[in-house]
Amino acid sequence: MTMVLKIKLFKRLLPMAVATVMASVPAWAVNPFTVDSVMRADVDPVVISLDSMSYQLFTRDKLFGTSAELERCVSIPRDQLPTYPPAEMKKRMKMIPAVVSMDYNADVQAFIDLFAFRKRDLMTKLLASSQIYFPLFEAELDRNQMPDELKYLPVIESALNPQAVSPAGATGLWQMMYSTGKMMGLDANSYYDERRDPIKSTKGGVKYLKQLYDLYGDWQLALAAYNSGPGYVNKAIARAGGVKNFWAIKNFLPAETRSYVPTYLAVVYVMHYYRDYKLVSAEPRRELYAVDTVSVKGHVTLKHIASTLGMPLEELQFLNPALKASIVPLMANGYPLNIPVNYFASFEAKKDVLQNDPELSTLASINEMYANPVMVRVPRYVYYKVRKYDNISTVAARYGVSAAEIREWNHLKNNYIARGQNLKILTFPEVPSYQNQQAAAQTQVKPDSATAAASDTAGHVVSEQVVYYYGQDKIDTAKTVAAPQKKAAPAQASKAPAIRYYRVQSGDSLWSITQHYPGLTINKLKADNRLTGRSTLMKGQVLKIIL
Repeated sequence: MTMVLKIKLFKRLLPMAVATVMASVPAWAVNPFTVDSVMRADVDPVVISLDSMSYQLFTRDKLFGTSAELERCVSIPRDQLPTYPPAEMKKRMKMIPAVVSMDYNADVQAFIDLFAFRKRDLMTKLLASSQIYFPLFEAELDRNQMPDELKYLPVIESALNPQAVSPAGATGLWQMMYSTGKMMGLDANSYYDERRDPIKSTKGGVKYLKQLYDLYGDWQLALAAYNSGPGYVNKAIARAGGVKNFWAIKNFLPAETRSYVPTYLAVVYVMHYYRDYKLVSAEPRRELYAVDTVSVKGHVTLKHIASTLGMPLEELQFLNPALKASIVPLMANGYPLNIPVNYFASFEAKKDVLQNDPELSTLASINEMYANPVMVRVPRYVYYKVRKYDNISTVAARYGVSAAEIREWNHLKNNYIARGQNLKILTFPEVPSYQNQQAAAQTQVKPDSATAAASDTAGHVVSEQVVYYYGQDKIDTAKTVAAPQKKAAPAQASKAPAIRYYRVQSGDSLWSITQHYPGLTINKLKADNRLTGRSTLMKGQVLKIIL
């Protein structure tokens, strides 16, 4: 048989073979929505996402009313609920007053069956939450002259949970990504995320939807682009030959977006006709949507506000989902906080108490103390290891002291020092002080000489900072050793003059130094340090202060 005949025979037999195979394939595998469509819709990615986002919010039963009627409506068997033939369903869809095309097909029917029969408990909670959030959506849509039925979009986006976060990071009622939220004017920082704010996120979501509609001129395509992004929709339109119709490009879209519009249409239908399917709203508690906004101008926790007002913390958190850590940030014009209207009078009466959180005030004081310590000069001994070519004058100049003082501190009889010898030098470094912040910046010691400063009669201990220097900068090792402490002197010794040591800083003058010590005069400072009228202060020079 020639190749040409084989090809012709193959073309003739192929349709027959396909028909034979298809006849043995279950109907749901050919069209997953024609047989047991509810089961197939149950594992749809949009529905799985909807369930996961609703879990956190809808397990908080205390936020919703419960009743025997509600429990009965959830458990009604399917055979006691109405069903309509396809022709009737199509007619009912068209009777919904909507600008968005309310198309009906097997895909849409699959999700209608899911929400009307299998997800009845979820629908009772969605109906309850819709009473809280739909008025916000409707007002913003009306302000922008957009279809009212777009209010159902956040239902399939977030299950009307303002704190919902998708695995990809989309956040809030309108499930906006961080970058998209920024473009729509929504701010986010460590304290709050405006994508979680029902009012502000609604403005951003509606603005974004309007931009998408202006791009495509078709609401179903705008919805698809809201889910997947315009890039995927543009590619699908190109692959479909440029046709701008959702059903024409559906098979070229990502799996989640293919079912996104059918899910949306099903939610619109079930929430519009919920009474026909004997669904009852799980009424939210009134204080959850009878809300007023107050300005809080303090850095306080929601826990402090709830405790002061005597209201449940969980309700206050529910009404202020934008606060990420349940802490009201300090803002110049105050933070707009939502509270139930029946707590407004109490808030006004206790405003002063509310704006001062003792827990955060204490924490702020501690943080400020450690962040801005008082720097205090304290006496410290360091040890310098003499290197080649050093002499006592060069070492003295390096530390701003005199050769006589080095001899006294090291019990030297002359100016001779040897290479490798360790010289004790008294210094006055600045160290942070976290207590008694208003105390004087100098540490008080009572020796009558620098040598006695190490262990004075009052028992003051001067630490010996053992630091070996090899040249100007290099540090070999360091350790701290406490100098020996003598017994306290008799009581009358406390009357002896107090002696302090001050190391001259850049810009110091005799007058500026006396300002640190009440009662000290320039003449006394000069006399105590044997300074003449022509003496010039040197940076690093150590002065004796006798008070």
